[in-house]
Amino acid sequence: MKSNSCSKPFATIAPYYDRLMSFVNYPGWIAYIEKIIQLSSVKENVIVDLACGTGVCLQLWAEKGYEVIGLDRSFAMLEVCRERVVGQGNVLLINADMRDFALARPVGVITCLYDSLNYLLADADLLGCFRSVHEALRDDGIFIFDMNTIHSLRDEWGNNTFQRRDEGLLSVWSNRYDTDANISSLNITLHVRRNGQEMILEEFHQERGYPLSVIEDLLREAGFDCSLYRHLTFTPASEFDLRVMGVARK
Repeated sequence: MKSNSCSKPFATIAPYYDRLMSFVNYPGWIAYIEKIIQLSSVKENVIVDLACGTGVCLQLWAEKGYEVIGLDRSFAMLEVCRERVVGQGNVLLINADMRDFALARPVGVITCLYDSLNYLLADADLLGCFRSVHEALRDDGIFIFDMNTIHSLRDEWGNNTFQRRDEGLLSVWSNRYDTDANISSLNITLHVRRNGQEMILEEFHQERGYPLSVIEDLLREAGFDCSLYRHLTFTPASEFDLRVMGVARK
């Protein structure tokens, strides 16, 4: 059995990411976001998805007739995404860092999903992302995102190790939580078979939990009006929720 050294996030696991996330109800997320767009009276046929990953949501939006732009800094994830959307003329992929990016023209809707913003470990990084989003939106544009809460990272993920099987893929998830920094550190170990050989792939991930008040303050500093909701609802968010959705209006 062969093992590689621990890799940066979303490098070695990219070809297996969709199997690891096979439990996620992406169509439900898309339906919820489309409802927000309708309620916000934003007339837009272009959607930009930050940290688009392997592009499941891009594909779903494109199938609905939207023009979509996916932005991610992981070449490996974008390669998987490119294979998914090949042949669809209404998809553009950009390799860029969501902390500091620019678009060719302003758009009406930008999303950032599945706790991607938690990977920004400093206030300045999160603010940089919010400012870049604000600059990239039209004056009536909206930014829709989700984030794991401190409660989720500290009390649910905690200091635990567990195994999962997703579509036959064995993975081991080992978490440890720093209560001073509100940062969860995760080692993901995958047991895969490649070219007839058993291999162990490892990646190291970190997510930071932010108090809801800090998220709101940083959004306002970037120029947004904002509302935070319990995940996939329109109930005001609380620190006891596991995941919150944000709707920020320029």
